[in-house]
Amino acid sequence: MRIFVGERTRKLAITLAAAVLGNLLSFLSSQLTSFSPQVTFDFSHLATFAIAITFGPWYGWLAAALTSIYPYFHFGVFGIYGPVYGLAIIFGKSLTGLFCGLLRGRMPTYLAINLSYIPESLFTFGFLQYMSGVLPTGTLTWESITVGVIAEGWVEVIMFSFIVDNMVRHRIIETAVLMLEIFIIMFLVHKEFLETLLLLLLITLFTLLLFELVKPALHKKDPHLPENKDDT
Repeated sequence: MRIFVGERTRKLAITLAAAVLGNLLSFLSSQLTSFSPQVTFDFSHLATFAIAITFGPWYGWLAAALTSIYPYFHFGVFGIYGPVYGLAIIFGKSLTGLFCGLLRGRMPTYLAINLSYIPESLFTFGFLQYMSGVLPTGTLTWESITVGVIAEGWVEVIMFSFIVDNMVRHRIIETAVLMLEIFIIMFLVHKEFLETLLLLLLITLFTLLLFELVKPALHKKDPHLPENKDDT
């Protein structure tokens, strides 16, 4: 019983630490790559995916809910959605953490991550369509919903799917190189955002830190994790 409680406490502590990191990533990415007040990059799901793939659905759900705190205040409380409608942000992100944990081990990590984002993507699209009728005309346009929020979200998830897949396989150097390549492309596409270079360094540093947090769990035998299936 002591072992069970200790293990659960350890996983909870790592999840809470990852949530703090996720909110920090969200803050940095939204501040440094702001395309409009309501359309920015939000890297909080990097922590969500790492926890969901490592510990399973309920920890993934908790991590996603907690990493939604800053996005909730940024886009909801202090944004156009308000504190009530803004709660949809937490709900939507929690769906991704839950489904990612449920899909882990059933397919390659990168595929599980991408598929897990579909429920949140559909929910977000429906929510924004509804909000476009509630908010003043022109506040949310079709372009801002599809090209801005939805497409931007999928770009993030696709990037994160390969980053976390490399992390799960203990390929930390390859992960850092992949992130370098991704952000070089971002810089070339958006040359006016010189701060992207700083973001690159910060995200790389925080990702390495996150990897160090979850590495002890990755080294434990867990039938859900791809690299452990080859253990003899």
